[in-house]
Amino acid sequence: MKKLKSILSIAVLAAFTFTSCQTEESELINEGESTNSASSKTADLLVRSSASDGSDDDILDGISCASVVYPVVAEINGQEYTLTNEAMLSLVVDIFGSIKGDDDFVEFKFPIQMQLSNYTVVTINNEDEFEALKDACEDADDSRDDIIKCLDIKYPVTLLTFDASAQQTGSVVITGKREMYNFIDDLEDNQFFSIDYPITATSASSGTITITSDAQLAQELESCEAEDDAEDEAEDLADDLEDELEDLMADANFRIESTLTTMAFLADYTFEFANDGEIIVRNAATGIVQDVEGEYDFESETEVFVEIEFEGSTIFSVLEGTYEVVSQTATRIELQSTTNAALKLTLLKS
Repeated sequence: MKKLKSILSIAVLAAFTFTSCQTEESELINEGESTNSASSKTADLLVRSSASDGSDDDILDGISCASVVYPVVAEINGQEYTLTNEAMLSLVVDIFGSIKGDDDFVEFKFPIQMQLSNYTVVTINNEDEFEALKDACEDADDSRDDIIKCLDIKYPVTLLTFDASAQQTGSVVITGKREMYNFIDDLEDNQFFSIDYPITATSASSGTITITSDAQLAQELESCEAEDDAEDEAEDLADDLEDELEDLMADANFRIESTLTTMAFLADYTFEFANDGEIIVRNAATGIVQDVEGEYDFESETEVFVEIEFEGSTIFSVLEGTYEVVSQTATRIELQSTTNAALKLTLLKS
């Protein structure tokens, strides 16, 4: 989850035409708590929860308020690739992770198309236009509310409508996020709506829930947004720590101490964590490289983890496993096994 997520709206771009079915209703929407205008809190929350989230491809474009339209040709760390769908982002992850501590970069072959958070598709003709879009996204992040992506409203949703100028009531069946965004975005000052409750929604923390009022909808959206913001902040901190660890560990020699007496023999060896992910083991007294094949890799979510593996059966296989980084300085890294509470490793820079 790396992140600018703001709603970017460019005024000179034409909005999509709203095409949902609207029908006459005999029921009149009365002014009250459940009647909403374009400027109401409920409308704002619905726009923010239905906007197009461009953060899924941030590893590729670094712009969280817009997403790349595939196919796209890009030079990734000096090698040209044609990416045909979002699934190929895993290729970018693998390329960036192949060498630790290096400077990763992506250069697009322009022109490319990008979808904004208001679902408009624009053509980016050159690097200057790409950087301008990135700057606009960052400015929007400083001045606008974030997209809310943690609560998934289940469609279809029926909205009851009232046009005050025409004194006309009706209803609209909204079948997806894009229709919801366009409906709210197209509302005029004399047009009102209310949600035909109950509706259902899902979130990672609450599972499937039934929502019966605007007040409950606001509570659920604001609550999950606060959790999402806290998680994003933790992920950012974890990413920063991972970068620091990559720089600290790459091509450096460490001695390893363990809380388990069965690993006391590790004091006789040094371990080099190469920037290609290889672990090189040497005899501490002679400097002779040992005939073993080891690998390490980082994984970060809200915490940073190090995974250690050795090929085949070797005395160093006792080190295999996943460890959480619990502390680190310029010369010392503390690791806690995720499967054995008694096993802690201390990496001391030689």
